[in-house]
Amino acid sequence: MRLLACFAHPDDEAFPVGGTLATYAAKGVQVRLICATLGEEGEIRQPDSATRETLPQVRLKELRGSCQSLGIGQPIVLGYRDSGMDGDSANAHPSAFVQADAEEVVAFIEEQMLSFQPQVVVTFGPDGLYGHPDHIAIHLHTTSAFHRARSSPLFREQTTSDNDPGCLSKLFYSVRPKGFRTLMTMKLREAGIDAPMPPPERLDDGVDPELIHVEMDVSDMIEQKIASQLSHRTQQSPQRPYHKLPREVACDILGQEHFTQAYPEPAPGVGIPQDMFEGLWSTAPSRP
Repeated sequence: MRLLACFAHPDDEAFPVGGTLATYAAKGVQVRLICATLGEEGEIRQPDSATRETLPQVRLKELRGSCQSLGIGQPIVLGYRDSGMDGDSANAHPSAFVQADAEEVVAFIEEQMLSFQPQVVVTFGPDGLYGHPDHIAIHLHTTSAFHRARSSPLFREQTTSDNDPGCLSKLFYSVRPKGFRTLMTMKLREAGIDAPMPPPERLDDGVDPELIHVEMDVSDMIEQKIASQLSHRTQQSPQRPYHKLPREVACDILGQEHFTQAYPEPAPGVGIPQDMFEGLWSTAPSRP
């Protein structure tokens, strides 16, 4: 079984979906991660962890450590530049991911899909969790690549063979319920952590709960998820010391990950199994 995760920056694999990736890796699923940039515009939340000049190299090392903590393969980094938040001057950098040729990015991801043959693909939803331009870009490019790959002659050849692996059966978007930042902060405060409330412009981040189809319980992988997050030391806020919390509190805050099933689009009112590989476990032949 195979899962392809397509994200924009180092740490995108850790904070919103780390438990899910670790869960399936522990079940023997081959997980491949594509990361578009090295997060050059990211914050440096631990002052001694990097400088602006060393940040890309440090974040690559952090990303590799995170993948090791999750039990997944080493990442494929596309080499575009972090575009920064919407309106930042970095948006206009010629190497910025938002400036990338869409055909070039889509063609590469499509090739990865057709060669790796994942049953499940995961990326950001249309909102990019909180509107980050790179998150939205990887959502658009991955979605385009998914549907283009499914219509390609090679895909038709793969899916009509005697060893049909169920290639590209499902596409999921990583999302979070509206108000998730406030909820996480309140739970930290209840645990005795003096965490700051999110700024006003971040209060409504997330999607309406009715748009969420899958809520993965990743409590069994909470140690791996926290270890993955701690790998990203440059991005780890000292005000969110999840690794110092009692396990049950950490599970309450970090133990659920949320997804929309984008393909096949579920019928209204029809429940979605809380397993991305439901119905697929017996479809894939063994591979070396």
